[in-house]
Amino acid sequence: MNTLLRRFGGRIAGTLSLVVLEAVGWVLFPLVIGRAIDGVLAGSRHGLFELAGLGIVAMGIATTRRLVDSRAYAGIYARLGEELIGGQSGSTTSIQTARLGMLRETVEFFENSVPALVRSIIELGGPILILSALSLPVFYGCLAVLGVTAAVYALTGKITTRYNRELNDEHERQVDAVESGDTARIGRHLREVMRWNIKLSDLEAGTFGVAWLFLFGLLVYSIAVTAENTVAYGAVFAIVMYVFQFTESAASLPLYYQQWLRLREISGRLVTLVVKP
Repeated sequence: MNTLLRRFGGRIAGTLSLVVLEAVGWVLFPLVIGRAIDGVLAGSRHGLFELAGLGIVAMGIATTRRLVDSRAYAGIYARLGEELIGGQSGSTTSIQTARLGMLRETVEFFENSVPALVRSIIELGGPILILSALSLPVFYGCLAVLGVTAAVYALTGKITTRYNRELNDEHERQVDAVESGDTARIGRHLREVMRWNIKLSDLEAGTFGVAWLFLFGLLVYSIAVTAENTVAYGAVFAIVMYVFQFTESAASLPLYYQQWLRLREISGRLVTLVVKP
């Protein structure tokens, strides 16, 4: 991962700048929709024009970003893949094949997961800031739930890393197992791969379930508090939508944390990549 950032930092920063603009647009939608609702109820259509303009601009940025991303990361993968195989001429075919797959996973993380991660961070921080102005009780509730969610995933970080290490060890044995032609050996290998996949899946399901209980509780709490203390219909809509946006982002961010733990373990296996200025 460090190699990608050092060598292709400019290209990655360019794609992420479009991600930031796209995410800011999506964060503004509940606020602008709320303004449009209140405006229509007051006999004004100005808010509708604001909403339409925001939608056109956000969609234009999103489309451009996807066109740029696919071309940028395809070039990065092709270049690093060639260098990776060239630098591991003494390794077995099994290890080379597995690590080429790991490289693809790393590049795809930057292409797909990093933009989604940046968007989630903005869609987490933006609503919190806006809610601090719209409803302090809901704002404090968001901070409390965010702290609980972070603690749940932090406590399971070492276990996640260990499971990923065992899974990657098995992936590096895959080609050798297949080439051996030994049905029993292939069966043992596949069962081991599935065993570690299941362990990772169970751990993810458990931590997600615990975190989601608190996030759903926040959503119920925010609706109750907002309905009691807010008069304008547009403001009620905006607050509830921002809490919903917050819960979505808070639920997805830990998944990126787990991906990062996996890729950190993978990066130790790709140290033979040629580092160029």
